[in-house]
This record gives sequence, C-alpha cells and structure tokens, in this order.
Amino acid sequence: LSGDTGFYSGAEAAGRAFAREGWDVEYIPGISSLSYFCARLGKSWQNVRALSRHGRELDLTANVRRYKSCFVILGEPGEAASLCRELVAAGLGNVTVWAGENFSYSNERITWDMTPAELIMEDEARPFGGLCCMLIENPQAQEELLYPDVWLEDGDFTRGQVPMTKDLVRRSILGMLRIGGGAVCYDIGAGTGSVAVEMGREIRRQCGEGRVYAVEKDGEALNLIEANGRKFHGDWPGFCIVEGEAPEALEELEPPTHAFIGGSAGRFREIVDWLVRANPQVRIAATAITLETAGEILACMRDYGFKEARMVQVSVAEAQPVGGIHMLRGNNPVFLAVMQGADSGLEDIEWQDL
Repeated sequence: LSGDTGFYSGAEAAGRAFAREGWDVEYIPGISSLSYFCARLGKSWQNVRALSRHGRELDLTANVRRYKSCFVILGEPGEAASLCRELVAAGLGNVTVWAGENFSYSNERITWDMTPAELIMEDEARPFGGLCCMLIENPQAQEELLYPDVWLEDGDFTRGQVPMTKDLVRRSILGMLRIGGGAVCYDIGAGTGSVAVEMGREIRRQCGEGRVYAVEKDGEALNLIEANGRKFHGDWPGFCIVEGEAPEALEELEPPTHAFIGGSAGRFREIVDWLVRANPQVRIAATAITLETAGEILACMRDYGFKEARMVQVSVAEAQPVGGIHMLRGNNPVFLAVMQGADSGLEDIEWQDL
C-alpha cells in the first residue's frame, strides 16, 4: 500500500467493513510514498500524475507519453526493470527515471537521474524488490507540446494491396464516433487496421482502459493489421485481432460501445442487428462508396429508429505538384454515417429486401 489512507490504500474498504459491523471509524493518514519520495528528491508533486501498478492493470507508456511527470507504485520484484523495458520498446528511452524502495527504513535506497537503460543495468547489478516506486519525467510529453501529433498520415502505415480508409476520412470517422477512454471498439472489415490503430491511439491518448477489436477475414489484411498494431501499439494488450467474418466472429467478444463498419461483405444489416442487440446504445459509424450501400445504411437508420442518425457525403481532392504547377487529384466521394440509440423494440422490425 501507499502509506496514506486515501491514496491506493486498503483503508476505505476496511473502514466500510468495520462500519457495517457498527464500529466507529477514524482515518489517521500517514505520509504517502508519493509525498515522501518527492521530498527526498527535492521535487514538488502538485502536477505529478499519481499511478499504481500494484495488483492493477495500467497502460504506463500512455501516461508517460501524455504527462510530463508520472509517479507509479510497483508491486513485484523485477518490475522496475520490466517497466523500463516497456518504455524503451515504446520509443521512450530518453525519459528520466528515479527509483526508490524501503522508504524511511535503514535499507532505504534511491537511484537518481537515470535513463531507462541505465536503470535496467542498475537492477541487474542489484535488483529492486517489490516495495518500489518510480518517478518518470518526459520533457516531450503531449501536455507540454503546443502542436502535438494527433493523427497519423497514410504513409505512416504498412501498406499492401488491401484497401485502406484514407486519412481525412479516418479523422472524420473518429470525430463522429466520439471515443472515450473506457470504450470497447470494433473495427469490422479492418483492412490494414488503420481505423483500429487510431481507435487505440484515441483510447490511450486519454490513458483509458478501453480495448479495440480489429475484425478481418482476409489473410493478407490480417498480416497488415498485426504489423501496424505492433508498430503503433507494441505489446499493448488492448489491441486485439479477431480472424473471421462478422457477425459470427463477434460472438465471443465483449459488448461494444463503439463500432466502425468499413467492410460488411454484403451483410451490413446482419452486423447492425448483432451490434444493437449486444448493446442498444452502441455508437455505429460506417462508410459507403456505392449508392447501393448508402441506401442500405439509410434503410437501417430508418428501420431501427436510431435517435441519432446522420449521413454526409465528402469529396476530397489534394493539391499535388505537376512540374511547376499544382493540380488537384481527387479521391472517390465517400458517404459517412453515424447512428446511435436504436429503438428497444427490435422484435417489431419488419425485414425487407433492398
């Protein structure tokens, strides 16, 4: 525990248990490990992001990438070195780390101003135990940047012969979906995985505990999804690849809060039906490049009685140099749709052929 009654402590749960037995409970705080550690380092902590990985899941690299200063409680021997390896693998090997253990005891130990690689070597020579805390400072954190990188460009992805949702369309889709940090997202017909990757980046940008499921049946596309997922998310457990065709491939997954249908193999209505039955409040976005698919989306909007239903058509042309002049090179017009809040009386829907 942290040493303070209100900071990752067992005091609150114990207090409730005692109160249920009729006891009077008084909380007497000690000095938290966060306060003690920062005092020993001569640092203030009002702007420190306080975290715990003691028996908890924590996307630490997302927090370090976003916040300039992070304090984290660890819980297992060897976890300090393991955490540093995560930072290096995520491209954060230039941050500064401090580690400490056994605060206030005769065997107290604190290491100062190290890179993750240096701390790994320190741990190999003299391993840290389980009662260990770390302070991590990242001067290039997103909260410090005036112009943070929010979106990926098409050229950032590993590409093949598989169709990919283009960057400006991707950004519109993510804006329509409004993904929160705890979202459970499906990318159905994921192709190269570009939308799934951006869904994950949106969750991790908020340091959330959400998950992304990239659903795809094509072998080449599955390889590209794996390559892009590893490129942008490393070993993050929240990025999951599901091989198969929707809606059957969705059966074993947790209910979605958000879904993007980029490819339906002619089964758009079946997929929408599965999604709204799994979660009537699921927020669904979809794209279409043919009038027939756009018509199918409109029919679903009508038949399911979505409280929010919107469709727009966008056409994008990018200026590209040709000799000494610039010409517009257009992409195919795309229909974008978003829908949420299906009518709860799903059994009353009358199916019809389009």
